[in-house]
Amino acid sequence: MTTMEKLEELIYKGFKETDHKFRETDRKLKELIKQSAGLNDSLGRFAENMVKPAVERLFAKRGIVLTDFYHRASSRLNGSTMEMDIIGAGPQHVIAVEVKLRLKQPEVDAHLEKLPRFFDFFERYRGLILHGAVAGMSVDQGIDRYAYQCGLFVLTQSGENVRLLNDEKFIPRAYTYSAK
Repeated sequence: MTTMEKLEELIYKGFKETDHKFRETDRKLKELIKQSAGLNDSLGRFAENMVKPAVERLFAKRGIVLTDFYHRASSRLNGSTMEMDIIGAGPQHVIAVEVKLRLKQPEVDAHLEKLPRFFDFFERYRGLILHGAVAGMSVDQGIDRYAYQCGLFVLTQSGENVRLLNDEKFIPRAYTYSAK
């Protein structure tokens, strides 16, 4: 075997070994991403499960009676889907809550964009007054104030409990259904 042939063989083996390592790394990365997605979903469900029992108690203190609760409610309309993490409904009001592990401005903005279309997707609540709420196990600095100023209720973790950050002067933004 000539020196050139030996060199070509070494290069070929090197490429083959590198290709094998890339494929193995790619497989492991995909597996890790899949596990991470499962962990994020589990943590998201944990956060929602902490907030859900507090919703009835916290809003009752504000005079908003809620009797029915739905977790991960979704509705389809004309090929589009709207999902709400928690819906609490009562005789006069419905509360749509978006729950995040870490509440940031994009999540608040996305929730604010969904609220005006809520009655299109969830028709059974059309006779009620809708209020929006956001909840975070942690809240980025200033986002609680931002959500408050946008008319949203803000819930967050406080020790082992969930508390409402809005003071008694807070006037929530109210959405009502009007036929177009």
